[in-house]
Amino acid sequence: MKKSKFYKIYFSVIVIFLVALIAGLIILFTWLKSYEQSQPSTIVNSVITDYLDKGKFINLKKDLDLEVSEYENDATLESALSAAIKDKKLTFSHSSLKPEGVDAAFIIKADDSKILNVYLKKHKIGKGYDIAYVELAKGVMKTVNIVMPKGTDITINGIPLADDLREDSEFPSLPSTIDVKTLTPTQTAKITGLLSETPEIKATENGKEVEVINEGTTYTVAQTIDKAVGDKVQQTAQAAAEAYAAYMQKDGSFGAFAQYCDSSTPFYKNVASSLVQFVKNHNGFKNENMSVTSLTKYSDTLYSCRVSFKHILLLSNSTYSDNFDKIVFVTKNKDTYKVIDMQNPVSSTEG
Repeated sequence: MKKSKFYKIYFSVIVIFLVALIAGLIILFTWLKSYEQSQPSTIVNSVITDYLDKGKFINLKKDLDLEVSEYENDATLESALSAAIKDKKLTFSHSSLKPEGVDAAFIIKADDSKILNVYLKKHKIGKGYDIAYVELAKGVMKTVNIVMPKGTDITINGIPLADDLREDSEFPSLPSTIDVKTLTPTQTAKITGLLSETPEIKATENGKEVEVINEGTTYTVAQTIDKAVGDKVQQTAQAAAEAYAAYMQKDGSFGAFAQYCDSSTPFYKNVASSLVQFVKNHNGFKNENMSVTSLTKYSDTLYSCRVSFKHILLLSNSTYSDNFDKIVFVTKNKDTYKVIDMQNPVSSTEG
């Protein structure tokens, strides 16, 4: 009887030990699994396996606070991400660039192209991490500029352009003969975070649809301008731009440039007094990829257009390309056209 009681106690202790061991192992396994799942590499990899690999692009918005432009929708998000990762290898790496308020940052790439930024925050208790939010990499998003007469109604993918995105374009220093109050200013809107390569941009004036000219990353609302006047404005602007580029490389005289300018303007006086010329030793030059676009009317006496081209210097064994890109302002006085300023266009680069 004593022996039987001993074995009962003995086996009971073993059973209790085994139960405790199994429970401990389960708890340890659960903890280790939870710990592993809360580690940065596991979390970021789960974005790839649970969302990108499975094509659950819309869930990135719902689950991980992915923000897209108010001018885009689920369909364009799905299309953009699907195209960005198609037939490409998805990887991730740590990023040293992290916004304020996050503890770790990672970049997900499709081959060599950045697709998503993933930002993590540490647990309040413990050493694990959670996803703070994800954002589209800048290379996935597009930025466009819309140039329009003030008062034009604009829609982007069917959504009205927000008023707070419109900025009045500044006029150059105008001759005293031009009354600024009589001019119709243009406005520029810079739209960032777009996903579609060619967003649908429409314009109406007084309820009537007007043409919108797509010039790459700039969309210009066309104006009704007499063809003969428009042609003369563009011819004058182009000739002045080419003469200016040549003068700045000592390939042309100041007089050749000055003939196209209003000599009373600050622009003319600044060029005339400037001692800076961007000169490299060369044997000649040529202009290529000439483009004269964005013809704009502010009044019957003031116009502008965008002139861009490559001013190529011919060196002894190579070439050097100087990119010219300016908004050229031209005044009209009866049949006389003069350049009064050249300004840099609104930048379309999004960090």
